[in-house]
Amino acid sequence: MSQIALPLEQVPSPEHDGYLVTPANAEVHQHLQNWRDWSHYTMILIGPAASGKTTMAAAFESETGGLCLEDASEVEDTEIFHLWNRANGEKKPLLLLSEKPVAEWGIMLPDLKSRLAASLHLQIGPPDQAMIDGLFQKYFTSRGLTISEDALRYLEKRMIRSYAMVRQLAQKMDSLAIETRKPINLAVAKSALRFFDAGDEKVDS
Repeated sequence: MSQIALPLEQVPSPEHDGYLVTPANAEVHQHLQNWRDWSHYTMILIGPAASGKTTMAAAFESETGGLCLEDASEVEDTEIFHLWNRANGEKKPLLLLSEKPVAEWGIMLPDLKSRLAASLHLQIGPPDQAMIDGLFQKYFTSRGLTISEDALRYLEKRMIRSYAMVRQLAQKMDSLAIETRKPINLAVAKSALRFFDAGDEKVDS
């Protein structure tokens, strides 16, 4: 069983984990490296579940000493406003994470609304093939396993292309491999995909 190499950049985080950089998130990665250029020291990062926002934020916070707020859309206006003022007062970067665009946050404070509108807004794109392959390999490498190239190519042509689907398929293949005592090969990939195609489990958005 062969394992293809990761043609990707991996950025270390405090947990010795990392995030993958492909065209899907390359612009975000570039701006994280150049936070001194952010308008008002603030960047708003939008991305779906399992797209790597938290891992990117952990690495960024460790490297810069900046401020990070997850699920910013669920936080009170006053807390975000306080963090925005603190970031600008201390000249520290502020990274706000959300699955929703700012227009859906329900911001009521006019001053906060104008400040966020003037900040840098970026969005993580849908996973490209390099990202999908890399995420599968990263998951199984962390488990001391490998996924065969023919399994990757099979999934490439048939799976729903989303970060959540990658995560759920990886977990299902891991479970099937343990149950059947088989490596992560084409047969395991087919079984995992049939599980979701049959509607046995809802795919998170």
